[in-house]
Amino acid sequence: MIRFSVLGAGHIAGKTAAAAAYLAGRGELALRAVASRDPARGAALAGRFGFETSFGSYRELAEDPATDLVYVATPNTFHAAHAKLCLEHGKHVLCEKPFTANAAEAEEVLALARERGLFCGEAMWLRFLPASRAIGEALRAGRIGKPRMVEAVFEVPVADKARIREPALGGGALLDLGVYPLAFALLHFGTDYADVAGRATLLPTGVDDQAAFSLGWADGRIAALACSATAAGGAGGRIVGTEGSIEVPMLVRCEGFRVAPFGGGAAEDVARPFECNGYEYELRAAARAVEAGRPECPEAPHEATLAAMRAMDALRALWGVRFPCDAAG
Repeated sequence: MIRFSVLGAGHIAGKTAAAAAYLAGRGELALRAVASRDPARGAALAGRFGFETSFGSYRELAEDPATDLVYVATPNTFHAAHAKLCLEHGKHVLCEKPFTANAAEAEEVLALARERGLFCGEAMWLRFLPASRAIGEALRAGRIGKPRMVEAVFEVPVADKARIREPALGGGALLDLGVYPLAFALLHFGTDYADVAGRATLLPTGVDDQAAFSLGWADGRIAALACSATAAGGAGGRIVGTEGSIEVPMLVRCEGFRVAPFGGGAAEDVARPFECNGYEYELRAAARAVEAGRPECPEAPHEATLAAMRAMDALRALWGVRFPCDAAG
């Protein structure tokens, strides 16, 4: 059984730990440890969900011989360093989105994983959800005719948070929020987009606080996407085809959608509720990939991770948004 640990003890780490505890209760993985630079916080999270132990440093976790798979749940600009720390010590890695702060870092991490023969993947949970799979099935079945446009937004007022404000943390609305509409588009329209365009407004710190951006494909399909860390619009999306649309009211917590034919025909509501909190699917997929000796999950292949990072790099270049780590990349 895969022995699972969490690196970090923040909000997402707590969600991940809860899902891991659910899977452990079903005998699908074993809970090993939580690591935090705040030992008390790490110990509290470990105790709350039944992990065997906790560590007061990330290196201790990386060196732990009883850990197989590590979930990296630290701020954006630390993802690459913490993923590499774990890979260098023989650990398989599932890393919180965005996978890294830029594409150069992503390529370095994935190259190291290949060199060491280890699993490494991005925890873009939207790609693993049962509803996402059902949307794909509806598209392939021609339920809305020929897909032509995908639209998606994620707008929530979180600009007061350091992870949004600070360039040193990989801040900005795009990497924190816009990555979800981007992932939605790449999941259902493919990673072979031909061009990227967009505009953004910036916070005084130099990172984007909101943006509207688009992707285009060679066959004429378009993605119209937006994100904001100051507006309060929620998160939703839809895929529009020649004969109707698929409406997704909750993009980032997608437990269902509506297939709406054009012209007033009967709509169908499709429900795919979570077993736990939605994080269980990416953890299950990663554990199965590790058990099978696969380097990636089919739901979230490395190609998709790199496509998203390159699109966000291109957009940040257009807007003049740079992180300190970009110089190294």
